[in-house]
Amino acid sequence: MKRPWARMLLALGAALGSLAWALGLRRKVALAGLQRAFPQRSEPERRALGRAAYRQLGRSLAEIAVARRLPDAELEGLVRFDGWDRYQAARAPGRGVVVAVAHFGNWELLARACARRGVPLTAITRRLRGALNRLLLDARRQGGLRELPDKGSTRAALQLLRRGETLAIVVDQNMRPGRGIFVDFFGAKACTTPAAAVLALRSGAPLLAAFPVREPDGTHRVLVEGPFTPPAGARGHAAVKERAVRSHPDHWLWPHRRWKTRPPCPA
Repeated sequence: MKRPWARMLLALGAALGSLAWALGLRRKVALAGLQRAFPQRSEPERRALGRAAYRQLGRSLAEIAVARRLPDAELEGLVRFDGWDRYQAARAPGRGVVVAVAHFGNWELLARACARRGVPLTAITRRLRGALNRLLLDARRQGGLRELPDKGSTRAALQLLRRGETLAIVVDQNMRPGRGIFVDFFGAKACTTPAAAVLALRSGAPLLAAFPVREPDGTHRVLVEGPFTPPAGARGHAAVKERAVRSHPDHWLWPHRRWKTRPPCPA
């Protein structure tokens, strides 16, 4: 970003991320996840990845505040899409589209960039509490993102897909037993929502995946992949997500306890 105030705010966000790491905020959880995902790396290497991920998260949160003040043309330059033609082709017949997303890179900025492009975007999200989360929710709504609750919204989700709209579903959160399916993630079973594949199957909507990658110049390149074929799409987009995290481990939300739910022990 060329604006001095914006660069200062982003630097402050990264510094606050470093401070959160230094203070040990969920650092043990992050290091446990990095140990599970990258056992071949040394402890100093994993710690460096963890700190970089915290700085990435802090910078991304500051970026949301910056983006609220950017005109559309400037936001267009900040967020570019690699594979936008895949999305356009998926929508061409007038169908809705399901997009699997993750807590990867600046996922909040991705939603804002899509809304600025005129995409009627709705996301299935968990209920957030607290003052900081209220600010985040306000930023989402101001940016044009609509939301559905993660419970009891199947009918509404199917209706919007049949109207030709786009539905984003976060696929990398830990799920409780009975609400998820187990897929391989870094060689271990992780309980994952099947909602993206199930809703695509029931509505006939194409299933894509999108991951925003921060470039060295500070801009973002959104990787759009797919379409995947339901019901195998549940495994397909999970594999794509793991590949994205392996390629850019500092972009993922390591403080999240991704492997918290364990498969039942065999009798």
